[in-house]
Amino acid sequence: MHLPEIMLVVLWIGLTAYVLFGGADFGAGVWDLLAGGAERGRDQRHLVEHSIGPVWEANHVWLIFVIVLTWTGIPSVFAAIASTLYIPLTAVALGIIARGAAFASAR
Repeated sequence: MHLPEIMLVVLWIGLTAYVLFGGADFGAGVWDLLAGGAERGRDQRHLVEHSIGPVWEANHVWLIFVIVLTWTGIPSVFAAIASTLYIPLTAVALGIIARGAAFASAR
């Protein structure tokens, strides 16, 4: 196996880990959003807070790993992705920040 193939396998493992472990974060965010009003959804929000609290934002380490690995291992691909998808990637980054801020400020 050559270096580009190894790089692709490691990137795929990192991206898969982010998607699998991120499901809990995103699912908790949707559940928290749809829990209902302040009084009706209080118990559900309490469960979400206690279930996701210990691992909140920990899965973003996988996303950072994939970004740094792409940036250092395949800079031409990173440049093409970053320049082509600048606006959507900025929106995603702002969404991740806003989601974390909303979760932290609601507690």
